[in-house]
Amino acid sequence: MAVVGPNATGKSNLFDALKFLSRLAQVDVRQAMQELRGEPEELFRQTPSGNQTVMTFAIEVLLPDRGVDDFGASFETPAQRLRYEITIEMREEPYGIFVTHEDCRVIRAEDDKLVFQTPAKISRSGRKTPFLETEKDPQGRSRVFTLRQDGVAESGTSKRGNPLQLPAAEASRSALSTIATSEFRHLYALKKLIAGPQFLEINPSEARKANDRFEDKRLKSNASNLAASLSEIQRLSATENRPAGAIADISADLAMLIPQVKNVRVLDDTKNREYAFDVEVRDGTSFSSRVISDGTIRLLALLAVIDDPNRQGILCFEEPENGVHEGRIPDLISLLRDATEVQNEDGDYFQVLLNTHSPAVMRSLHPEEVLFADMVRSVPAEGDDSQIRTRMRRIAPSKDLFDDEHHLYPEKVEELLRNRAGGI
Repeated sequence: MAVVGPNATGKSNLFDALKFLSRLAQVDVRQAMQELRGEPEELFRQTPSGNQTVMTFAIEVLLPDRGVDDFGASFETPAQRLRYEITIEMREEPYGIFVTHEDCRVIRAEDDKLVFQTPAKISRSGRKTPFLETEKDPQGRSRVFTLRQDGVAESGTSKRGNPLQLPAAEASRSALSTIATSEFRHLYALKKLIAGPQFLEINPSEARKANDRFEDKRLKSNASNLAASLSEIQRLSATENRPAGAIADISADLAMLIPQVKNVRVLDDTKNREYAFDVEVRDGTSFSSRVISDGTIRLLALLAVIDDPNRQGILCFEEPENGVHEGRIPDLISLLRDATEVQNEDGDYFQVLLNTHSPAVMRSLHPEEVLFADMVRSVPAEGDDSQIRTRMRRIAPSKDLFDDEHHLYPEKVEELLRNRAGGI
């Protein structure tokens, strides 16, 4: 899926919202907010009549059909379609930012508006009781987060003990972030899915550096551990007949996008206990990571994610056109599309969410893959103050099928992208 639109139309806000949800599933509210743009108080919507003090998020997910928790326990998820909601509130007394509401429950088949067509049948449940909800405590005095066990014991029977209840009056973190085992198997799978997105904001200067052997192996947002990540991909995928493993796929894809490239090589510097890499070109010359271009570094970091045999979850990538010749953009989009079309062995789909203002990228996308973002001014039902908001519109395949409020057609999108005014 690609969010397409001129600059300053709220495209990056969607990535920020996903990043915030991801962090809320792992850390407390204050820390999650400090990792975003601006001060925590500035993240709440600002209007002419004053700042809002409440933020509500809702997300509908398709869980993998099975998984393994952090302690090695395997589990299955009979209900793959869930809806999760969370509300954050800023208060003056006591001053702070708190989680005031959480809810997670099954999406029933008759209520499901899923557009994505899965090759495998979705496992569903008729469960009516929420896995997580906000309610009054047994004495009816204060609000609590109620979490219900649904794991499976060694005997094969369901674990249905007394619900876990956490105080919700001044919660500084989400109840979901407290889940650590598959005793709460659906909530554990939900937490892992929400916490899993990768946000690529590649810093070529950092990505060029050699890495210590103890560096994290999962590619960081700025790609500063690219050498360590490439080394781990090679280690896990290498075979006797294919010693470079998936690095050979990365080399082939990079050569398709940059024809001068012949090969990517992972270098294991045992003397300095470091990982590094270089790129060999067609005439046999090799260039270390210190001197290859920013565009090559960006593409190599992207391929380190999409060609990783263990890729999973969601990749959020801004402006994929940077560093790519316009004539190669269709090949790049095809690579990204192909990476999303298969499940891993746990039934987890790899997803790619792009953010772009490039007409060339737009022309390479299918209409159903695009959401067009622009800014519109609207007047609330109550009050006289108008507000500017981000509008997301789908793309109709032809001009005959669109309506201006909810749909655009490809030619109109390209016209708006080329209009410096941005179509506001």
